[in-house]
Amino acid sequence: MVPLHERLEIVRAVDHVDEAVADSTMEKMEAWRQVGFHRLFKGEDWKGTARGAQWERDFAAVGVEVVYLPYTVHVSSTKLRRMLDVLVEANDRR
Repeated sequence: MVPLHERLEIVRAVDHVDEAVADSTMEKMEAWRQVGFHRLFKGEDWKGTARGAQWERDFAAVGVEVVYLPYTVHVSSTKLRRMLDVLVEANDRR
């Protein structure tokens, strides 16, 4: 897995990115109030969910675009986390 600080550096290196900020809360409107972004990027697995629809409504009211990024089938962060948990558990039992 790529650590968060490295992922942020990768995003910051993109010419069209003004700023990359790590956000660990689901309260995206609060994050917007603090940072003032123009686009919210989320994985497309959020599209069509109640929370995704709420973000779309809330952000449309303040002129922020919600952009859904394609799901990467070959990389599942959930599966990677589960595998790491299994490895840590096995190591702890030693």
